[in-house]
Amino acid sequence: MGQRWWDRSVLPYLVLALSPVLTLPISARILGAMPDCGEDEPWWELRHFEIALLPALADLLPFLWLVSATPGVRRAAIVAGLMGAARYAIPQAATLNYSSSYGWQESNSGCTISVFFVAGVYVPIMLTLWLVSALIVAVILLRARRMPLDRPD
Repeated sequence: MGQRWWDRSVLPYLVLALSPVLTLPISARILGAMPDCGEDEPWWELRHFEIALLPALADLLPFLWLVSATPGVRRAAIVAGLMGAARYAIPQAATLNYSSSYGWQESNSGCTISVFFVAGVYVPIMLTLWLVSALIVAVILLRARRMPLDRPD
């Protein structure tokens, strides 16, 4: 009896690798619709910026495969889920740190996220995390091709 399509260890990794393709355009669209409180360049309030980042929660979707009966799929869910959690948490922590320590609009102290932070810090962090996780996923999947398929206990 073959494995069901949703019960394969490659799927948590695939979801993790492809989530930015969906989430980044959605986040950019949300951010573009948010009120900007900058005078010369865009600035956003932290709460508005955090709303724009909600689609990045898709990085946690690999944890859904923890309910699988197949041990290899559960292992993949843990590894991919932890990588997704790091990919979600690290940019969030950088945003909070920047907002509380460095950023503020002179005319509006509530505006703490500048376009320069987004373009110069946030986007490079996200791209680096995505590339690192994509490389890790590629190595894991290449190794998995050499191993026999996982079978339910």
